[in-house]
Amino acid sequence: MTTQLPRRIMLATDLTPACDRSFDRAVKLAEEWDAELIVCHVIESGAIRPWGMEQRVRNAGIELDRLVSSSRLTRKVPRHIVVGDPADRTLEHARQIGCDFLVTGPAHGKILGDKLLGSTAARMVRRANQPVLAVRRRPEGTYKTIVTAIDFSEGSKRALSQGRALFPSAHLTALHAYRVSPNWTGPNADKSIDDVEAEERTRVVREAEQDMADLVAALKDAPGRIETALLEGAPEAALADFVDKNWPDLVVAGTHGRSGQQQDTIGSVAELLLMTLPCDVLAVPTRIIGRVMG
Repeated sequence: MTTQLPRRIMLATDLTPACDRSFDRAVKLAEEWDAELIVCHVIESGAIRPWGMEQRVRNAGIELDRLVSSSRLTRKVPRHIVVGDPADRTLEHARQIGCDFLVTGPAHGKILGDKLLGSTAARMVRRANQPVLAVRRRPEGTYKTIVTAIDFSEGSKRALSQGRALFPSAHLTALHAYRVSPNWTGPNADKSIDDVEAEERTRVVREAEQDMADLVAALKDAPGRIETALLEGAPEAALADFVDKNWPDLVVAGTHGRSGQQQDTIGSVAELLLMTLPCDVLAVPTRIIGRVMG
């Protein structure tokens, strides 16, 4: 699979005090990829009364000018101001102007059960047709270490391939979270619990190792280095544990399109990562129905 570098990046900024982090990262990516950078701010139409909108637009323009002028970019950076729902209008505007990569700040919503509440970044990831990079850390150069969640589905393979193509010089780790579900019946009925679990774990790990080897072999012609890691447990917990111990610069995860009520209430693994991980997260839309990870 061939991945072209983005040609037009759009930074969706809320102009809060920490917005310079996502702006600085967007600038670095535009320089690395020789891509056009556009900065966009969405004014929520329901946030103020209609007769205050003109002043709000002027204020946003001033803040955008200040943000852009803080960089040393020599190229022109267009500033766009639109009105409406932040997630919906960001994605709509990105489509209208032909942006193929989005950068935003981290998700700030709350998790209630399996619901994500109030997170513009999570809603963007859920509906976007292009990769969405949620920036949490202040940039310190290019991304040097990346981890990608793998479940061996075509969607996760695409996320791995795209992450590797976008950042070929980074040290990339493909992480698979596996679960052990022993069968206590049939020929295992008379065996001890420990023996059955050990046998099943050995079988699952052996299969995962072979799948990883096949995956790496299929990507042998792609640029960059790739390592593999296997961890037992739920995907999001395993990935969080890996991030805590290894502190990668970026996590790449595939997302799956949804429709109807599920689109607004059920968070995918990628969306949960946005809410919980202390590092940047790149969500790559796969639009493939199937498992997320694990």
